[in-house]
Amino acid sequence: MIRKRLKDRKLDERHEDEKNREDLFRISDNLSFQLHRKNKQRDNLRSQAHKTTESLNSLVSKMSEQVQRSEDTTSTLIHSSAVLHETHNQFNAVGATIRVGGKMISKYARRENTDKFLIGLALLVYFGVILWVLKKRVWIFSFLF
Repeated sequence: MIRKRLKDRKLDERHEDEKNREDLFRISDNLSFQLHRKNKQRDNLRSQAHKTTESLNSLVSKMSEQVQRSEDTTSTLIHSSAVLHETHNQFNAVGATIRVGGKMISKYARRENTDKFLIGLALLVYFGVILWVLKKRVWIFSFLF
């Protein structure tokens, strides 16, 4: 199979060589040769232009894909930033609530101490009044005080 391909390839090369020789012999005068050369150059330029156009189209499609990925990344970044900003605001609100709660707890602690002092003072006055009433009404307490 490989030999057959090699033979076919050699035959193709020989056929192409013969074709080129015939073309060269056919072109006898200089004007025909220049015309033939111009046609070859034009064909070469067309093929190069076609290859360049394909390359540019490929480049444009790759750039378009990259721009799309950049847009996706940007939108993801914007969304993440918005979520982060919202979370930050919520943490600030919770922090403010905790600070207010701490102030209220310290306020109630001061009130509790004030209430204890007032209750103690009221009990002292109450027992003082009881002792004063007992001293006035019962004669035994008059000897004690």
